[in-house]
Amino acid sequence: MSSLWDTQVKIVKGVLLLNTIIGIVGIFFVNSPMMFLTGLLFGTIMSLLNFRLLFLTLKKAVEMAPHQARVYTTSRYMLRYFIMGMILYISIKADYIHSFGTILGVITLKLVVLQKELFNDKQYFKNIFKRKEAK
Repeated sequence: MSSLWDTQVKIVKGVLLLNTIIGIVGIFFVNSPMMFLTGLLFGTIMSLLNFRLLFLTLKKAVEMAPHQARVYTTSRYMLRYFIMGMILYISIKADYIHSFGTILGVITLKLVVLQKELFNDKQYFKNIFKRKEAK
């Protein structure tokens, strides 16, 4: 369990660091920096909460029977999908939230997960470039 918690903390720290950098750089490139920062913060918080919901779903589904787990994870998937749709809808409709900032806040979680857990693994790249010899 400690390993899972450490992974979550590492990903959350990475997301916060990346979004801080994006926020600082974004201030200089957007017309309304406060709206952009509000959107970035909104997207970041919602994606981190969605990530936590995914963790809790998978943690509970592992302890279920296969059919129950399939139904449970599918329903939770639809719930998370609906939440993301609502986040983007609110971002588009609200005058005080920059939609591009919200989208960046949501996407950065995926980028950090890829960087920390996939692209950081040397074995991953070795497997990609390894020749497959004929048997």
